[in-house]
Amino acid sequence: MANEITRIVSITVSKGGASISSGSISQTVDMGGVDMGTVTQAIGTTNEALGVPADVTGDVHLVVKNLDGTNYVEIFKDSGNSHLLSKLAAGQVCSLTNVPAASLYARANTAACQIQFWITEA
Repeated sequence: MANEITRIVSITVSKGGASISSGSISQTVDMGGVDMGTVTQAIGTTNEALGVPADVTGDVHLVVKNLDGTNYVEIFKDSGNSHLLSKLAAGQVCSLTNVPAASLYARANTAACQIQFWITEA
C-alpha cells in the first residue's frame, strides 16, 4: 500500500505590520514499517529516553506536545544532550521527520513535565 502517512504543516506570523504565511503544506508519503503508537510520559529534570514502543524501530516521524502549563521540555537525539532537536515551552508542539527512534531523549526544566507523543515508523 502507498501513501499511508500524511503530514500537514503551516506557519503564519503577524507582528509590527509585517506578516508571512506559508499556507497549509501537505505531504503524503509511503510508510516503510508497520508499527506506530502514542505515549504520555512524565519527563524529569535529568535526561531520559522517550518511552518509544518496543516494536517501533529505525527512523520515525514524531510529534511531541508539552502538556505542562509552566515549564519547558527539550527533545534530544542523543543521551548526552548535545544534539537538541526542539525546545518546547509550556503547551507547545513540534513535529520531527526521519529521526532515529533508538536515540530520542528528553529533559524538563525546573520540574517534571508531562508530554504526549505520537510516533510512526518512517
